Amino acid sequence: MPDSREAAALAREPLVIPEVESSYARRPARWRDVTEAEWRSYAWQWQNRLLRVSDLADVLDLTSEEQSACMRVSSHFSASVSPHYAALVRRECGASCPVRRQAVPSMAEFECREGLMSDPLGEYRHAISGCSTRRYPDRALIYATHECAMRCRHCTRRSRVGLMEQITRESLETAVCGVIEDTRIRDVLISGGDPMSLDNGTLAWLLERLRACSHIDVIRLCTRMICTLPQRFFDRELLDILQRYAPLYVNTQFNHPYEATAEAAEAMALLRSAGCILGNQSVLLRGINDDASVLEPLYRWLLRCGCRPYYLFLCDVAQGTDHFRTPISSGLDVMRGLRGRLSGLGIPHYVIDLPDGYGKVDLCPDSILRCGADGRMVFRNWYGAEVAYTDVALSETSK
Repeated sequence: MPDSREAAALAREPLVIPEVESSYARRPARWRDVTEAEWRSYAWQWQNRLLRVSDLADVLDLTSEEQSACMRVSSHFSASVSPHYAALVRRECGASCPVRRQAVPSMAEFECREGLMSDPLGEYRHAISGCSTRRYPDRALIYATHECAMRCRHCTRRSRVGLMEQITRESLETAVCGVIEDTRIRDVLISGGDPMSLDNGTLAWLLERLRACSHIDVIRLCTRMICTLPQRFFDRELLDILQRYAPLYVNTQFNHPYEATAEAAEAMALLRSAGCILGNQSVLLRGINDDASVLEPLYRWLLRCGCRPYYLFLCDVAQGTDHFRTPISSGLDVMRGLRGRLSGLGIPHYVIDLPDGYGKVDLCPDSILRCGADGRMVFRNWYGAEVAYTDVALSETSK
């Protein structure tokens, strides 16, 4: 029979998202007369992004501090919020809304801290062309565009996203040729900005060139649009392109249950039907999702949608993001809170992407409490019980 602590742990109710709404049903008064067909249009969503302070103030009732921050941010990283994402802001939460904080500039972005970097991933240092980077022997990243549906305030590439000059076809051609000529490269990430903001023709050209390369095993598309502008994936032409070059690994980013919508679930179903394999890369953000009770229901919903939680990133040391950063210990507490409450399918790798391009390192709670010279070890399990285990002696394994 289970002891009382085990029984209590087993009796715990899972945390689930009670109901996922459509963003159309939540749309602000500014778009009350917009038809559902318009709302489902990628072109309409893109054209009606909130770009000016007056537009943001009209929809979100900006505080005076937020208005000051919006007017002060650099032109290339000013606010950009899709109607879909703006509809997810919970007005009752005020300026602390976890959706709002990811979308609306804050005065905290201008605080300078030692150790913060404009290029925390060392992508310029590891560049192999003007828009491609190689930080590992078998992987390369192609930075395909400066455009995004939304300029997330915790963005690690905020020094590049939104720049006025466009990445040319010639630059992309140079990057692709470099990848094709280097037979060590087996895995290619197409990122940005957001590669899904590319027109269908350019995206198809990129995928065709890479898929024709015999030494490339994996092609990844890194997009947050499934969360911030899922209407992009309602385009049949786009889905046909993705299916033509399947399997494609599509990594997205959901950080909070408020971002779970009917439109996002539909987008993920369409991507799966096109042969895409979905993964989620959350970023650990202070006061937004640095608690297992926030991430558990989000990850349950993602699994239901066929999207596996892949990474939980410690927030990068990017300039302007210090107010989002958490201690490493906060993430370790989150991982302890998830273990045993979620299937292993729902538990991401908690990682830090080391500054200046030194690569990812796994961060794991230490479950080993004690080790004896005789091989006897004591572990702490998922609900806190101490369990003894005797390791196989080295002399036995060498027989």
